[in-house]
Amino acid sequence: MSRTFHKSVLSLIAASIVSGGALAAAPGNDPAALAKIRDSALKSDWAYERLADMTDLIGPRLSGSAGAAAAVTQVADAMRKLGATVTLQPVKVPHWVRGEEKGELVDYRGRPA
Repeated sequence: MSRTFHKSVLSLIAASIVSGGALAAAPGNDPAALAKIRDSALKSDWAYERLADMTDLIGPRLSGSAGAAAAVTQVADAMRKLGATVTLQPVKVPHWVRGEEKGELVDYRGRPA
């Protein structure tokens, strides 16, 4: 995905946090503090770079695949490095494997008679 798309998503998230009237009134959601977070996020590529790392380094992540497990581990490790307490929960996701595929072209425009 493009850098502009990622920045737009991050900006939208930050703006929705700050502009949420009901959330602003809740304890611990100081509008001034949230505005500082939003302003910092909009001035820095740090969040975008972390998002790019977490979405681009592993590759495909089909449900139940090794790629999905690697992505979970990667994100958990990245969050732990930032000081977050991370607890992974067991999830029952079946591993899907594509079966055999076949195709046959039986007719098309311009086919010789």
